Amino acid sequence: MFSALIAACCLIGGTVHAASGAPVAHATVRVRGAVSVDTASDEKGNFALQAPPGRYDLTVVAPGYATVTVNTGDVAADSRVDIVLEPTDSPRLRTIGQVSVNGGFTLDRNAIPETDVSRAQMDALGYSRAIEALQEVPSAVIQHPDAGAPTAPAVVSLRGPDPSEAMITLDGQQLNDGNTGDIDLSQFAVPAFNSINVTEGLGPTDLEGSNTFGGAVNFVSLRPTQQEHLNLSSSVGSYGTTQSWLNATGTIGKLGYAFAGSDYQQAGQVDQYAYVVPANDLPIYCGPATKSKIPNCPAYTHLGSTIAARLGLLNLDYNFSQRSDAGLRIFTLGDNRDESSALNGIAGNPTCVLRGPGPACGFTPTGSSESNTVANPVFEEHVGPGSANFAQSIRAYDAYSRTPLGAGTLLADLFASDNNVDFQGGAVSPYDVSHLDRRYNEATSWGRTFETSEWELGGYARQETLSGLGIPQTLAQSINSYFVRGSQQIGAHFRASAGIYDASYSTFGTTLNWRLGVSQDIGASSVVRFSAGTGFRAPLLAERYFFPPIVVDGKLQPNPALGPVDSNCVVPNGDPNERPEHATEYELGFSHLFSNSSNLDVSLYRSNLRDTIENYYPGGGSRSFCGTAPGFAYEIPINIGNAVYEGAEVRYKQRFARLNLMATLTYGLNVAYPYALGPFVSNPTSGGTLVDGQQFLGVPQQQASAVFTWAQRGWRASTAFTFAGKNNTLAQPPYTLVDAAIGKDFGRLDFTLAATNIFNAVSGPFTRYQAGVPYPGLYAGPHDTQYLANLPTDALFVQPASVRFIFTLHE
Repeated sequence: MFSALIAACCLIGGTVHAASGAPVAHATVRVRGAVSVDTASDEKGNFALQAPPGRYDLTVVAPGYATVTVNTGDVAADSRVDIVLEPTDSPRLRTIGQVSVNGGFTLDRNAIPETDVSRAQMDALGYSRAIEALQEVPSAVIQHPDAGAPTAPAVVSLRGPDPSEAMITLDGQQLNDGNTGDIDLSQFAVPAFNSINVTEGLGPTDLEGSNTFGGAVNFVSLRPTQQEHLNLSSSVGSYGTTQSWLNATGTIGKLGYAFAGSDYQQAGQVDQYAYVVPANDLPIYCGPATKSKIPNCPAYTHLGSTIAARLGLLNLDYNFSQRSDAGLRIFTLGDNRDESSALNGIAGNPTCVLRGPGPACGFTPTGSSESNTVANPVFEEHVGPGSANFAQSIRAYDAYSRTPLGAGTLLADLFASDNNVDFQGGAVSPYDVSHLDRRYNEATSWGRTFETSEWELGGYARQETLSGLGIPQTLAQSINSYFVRGSQQIGAHFRASAGIYDASYSTFGTTLNWRLGVSQDIGASSVVRFSAGTGFRAPLLAERYFFPPIVVDGKLQPNPALGPVDSNCVVPNGDPNERPEHATEYELGFSHLFSNSSNLDVSLYRSNLRDTIENYYPGGGSRSFCGTAPGFAYEIPINIGNAVYEGAEVRYKQRFARLNLMATLTYGLNVAYPYALGPFVSNPTSGGTLVDGQQFLGVPQQQASAVFTWAQRGWRASTAFTFAGKNNTLAQPPYTLVDAAIGKDFGRLDFTLAATNIFNAVSGPFTRYQAGVPYPGLYAGPHDTQYLANLPTDALFVQPASVRFIFTLHE
């Protein structure tokens, strides 16, 4: 009967199903436009209704699932509609369904859309690491705190300079570390994931809560499917790279399962021995320290770049009924990396510029603000801490359930995670510190879906501990958070959503935040949206710990866990009085559906940050504490000043049906700067990088990407262009990375040839110290003054062009 209806003139028919492919029965399908028609899906999820040609708003409502509303675009004849509903316990942060009409685009009516990088897109380009796909999102800034090499940590910030302001989640489970506030994503392997969702800004009904204002990056793990699928893959490539992975998904009775395993090995670009001196700008000297000489003795060191990473994922979901299920997910990642080539770079500055007090280039200047330029005595020598090995272990466990309760749905979620870093060698950043961060979370919520609205209330209790870092005891905090959020359709063309979030931290107290979003249809083809809200970034456990001084020979000395003091006898420390950062954000957006084959989305945003956390440097760098009691001073993080993040994002998609070609173009303008900081913020002895009204260091104002995919008769090809403008995280001039892949499907066997960084952009084996694009920074002048001058930066490099031959078997 259903097939006969589809064959009739001007019928809209299709299927409503979950992401696994399981049909969703008795879902209400509502069409509004030239006519108003309601129908319901049958036991197999099928539906059909008759309507004249035109454009329609299509709404699908099903208990236990998130409501979805889209505009269908032009319906000129019989049309096939595919509707994917997300359950209320969806692993996505924004529970948004997906609708396609005849395989084409529809217009999303949500207050804030999300950016989604699908597994199909990552596989089409032959990517092995998820971080490679994230660089195609223009609001995502890939930060390289140690180096640009594949062995070094890579973290992500959104719309600003600080990765700790963006939440990193796995199926909605927070992974941010209590040491640095983010997590190293460099070894997250593609086979473990269905997609990567980037939720920018503050969504009124986002599941991650209010402890973020940049947004969130959510890794959606491989999910069970209704039909059985088995994929085995093996690849070999440049720099001794091999990868083998397995994906298995399906359903046995009522039990859905998904399994992923990956083994990634790389010999690396660098495998050599070299003499390495500890310090740049100082002459080679192997004797004892004197008033005029500082030891800088070279050591014969092996510089390697090997990576060994293994990943495992198990995802189980038992379906009691269409509205009730329970699941378990286990994720493990372990990797071991030789960071010696990443942390021991080349002295790239042929000359040294002397400013202010402190030893440099072999002698100590008098403290004048006048600059002197002399030859660098170790130019082109290897410089660094010597041998370095980075080992990381991440484990994340999640158990959840969804069950009807009264007229609504009750959700329960228990998760636990730990991030264990074991670093051996000389550290160059806070990421190179051995520590263990553990987090436990118990959450529950109840929600109800009405014909024109959705409402939910709930909360969670969270416990976090941090050990290591030379801290004599384990640091801990507990969090209790509660929320009420919902959305309401008002009339035929207006929608509103709102949320209130209350969070109480044992470390600093309570914070209350709110979010509001509205969207208004402009005709059948366009929608305008506006959102506003507040968020916060909590102080890190590591930031709030104050290392007490110790007594040596009857004198107070800084705790050795803090590292060496600088030339002014100042040493970094924590601040137990640190408070959270706060932000108020506004976003205005516009979406337009040109046709089923092209759409456009534009967003303008502004975030006003207050109580920003910055480092206070006593004396402004012109005062020495070496001769004053107790002989040292502390540089500590404090809440001071403000900052602004503002910009625009544009996304355009075009499907060329006759050419079997899909094009996705994105552009991002990210302006981020501090203001009203006050004096003595950041360390000016090495050049202060926080300047009122000036773009933060390492945040490119412009980023863009272009992705093209083509497929026909078993053949396929993809290419991606990723552009980073000035002030990028590599401290390089503007550059473009080009990746490409071509493949052929031979039935059960698939072959792909993939290439990354084809034109060797910003590539090389070693960081070149003080050879990057200069940044206008602050230096210490006489009498507690500061002045602006070019600050040397380190030029980071990524891996050169590489190729991979990939064989995949499908069952």
